Amino acid sequence: MHVSARLQVIIEVLDIFLASRAPFDAILGKFFRDNGWIGSSDRREIAEFSYAMFRNFEKLKFFTSAITANFGRFYVLTFLKLVKNLSSEKMAEIFCGRAYGPQKLTEFELRFLDSLDLQRKIPLHVRLNYPSWLEPLLAASFLPENLEEEMLAMNQEAPPVLRVNVIRAARDVVRKMLADSGFQVEETKMSHYGLRIDGRIGRDSAVISNGFAEMQDEGSQLIAEICRTEPGNTVVDFCAGAGGKTLALAAIMKNKGRIFAMDVSEKRLERAQLRLRRAGVSNVFCQLITNKWIKRHLGCADVVLVDSPCSGTGAWRRNPDARARFTESDLEELILLQREILLSAVRLVKTGGRLVYATCSILTEENQRQVEEFLRKFPGFRLLPVELPNYSGQFLRLTPHQHQTDGFFGAIFERTS
Repeated sequence: MHVSARLQVIIEVLDIFLASRAPFDAILGKFFRDNGWIGSSDRREIAEFSYAMFRNFEKLKFFTSAITANFGRFYVLTFLKLVKNLSSEKMAEIFCGRAYGPQKLTEFELRFLDSLDLQRKIPLHVRLNYPSWLEPLLAASFLPENLEEEMLAMNQEAPPVLRVNVIRAARDVVRKMLADSGFQVEETKMSHYGLRIDGRIGRDSAVISNGFAEMQDEGSQLIAEICRTEPGNTVVDFCAGAGGKTLALAAIMKNKGRIFAMDVSEKRLERAQLRLRRAGVSNVFCQLITNKWIKRHLGCADVVLVDSPCSGTGAWRRNPDARARFTESDLEELILLQREILLSAVRLVKTGGRLVYATCSILTEENQRQVEEFLRKFPGFRLLPVELPNYSGQFLRLTPHQHQTDGFFGAIFERTS
């Protein structure tokens, strides 16, 4: 595809995204399926360009604040001028009305491009790329002197990290397989099962397709590790989704005991079952969350993991589009949902058992405040400290700047009565 054709696809997909509530990767995936003529290299370039735009989204909004229509087109124009440093003349060559490309630039658009000035004073939230309403919450979540460094790190592309499936192979074995394939590989500093690699790896690679490893951020791996599960335990992964942490728990438990992977979505559980089979996991039972099932299994679990739905602010490196339309009402709804989920899940924990509450959020409201609320409601639980290689604390609290992971939070509660 010519660059102009790729840009026209990006404009169209952006307009679809801005008019919907679906995640960008789902929209992009559907667009590619509906337009099978777009080749793999073009798909990759379209995706990379689009996500680079989302890493500058507040800047694009700020400089197009007077625009009332054709947002996708104006966002692309602004990005090309301010981030890619293309001249107006060069853009006129691309936006020339050729077949499958964008329409020719209008006089208004040419004047708009000439008016863009990166030297213009811009607010902090624009420079660091987060919604303005989040500024006080982010400032409260970090030390004031760390806010800029943390948000700049959050705006970088996440490096690839693998979790070795020790049911299939030892970490040293997988490390050698990757090295033999030309990757630079190093072990993660906190997770016992992680490997960092220096380049992209496809799902069709032998390491992944044969179930020897899964793509999984080190922070996500550590949520499974702080559950402190053992072979023979009964474990409930209460918000299992597509099974990433379920797989990690099964490996830690050496495929022994029982894990109930629970979710409200049957489709997500179906995807989890495919991954479980590929990984050789046999101790997991997928189960839709129902009140009837919970009542039949009261106090059954040694460990209940609640990897709660959350703002996803800690995963902005991977999902930069998520910040583009995250609202205050979204956060309020999530906080209430998190409390409701904990109220359901806590019933499954046996005396002496543990409940692990986790989010991929960096916001105190979803993390420490929820811990305080839980302990107030359930005095029969106590908070346990987190102890890991190169990490210890009252909670697990990870950030890209400090730990080179996604932003994660984890708290361990023990049921004493």
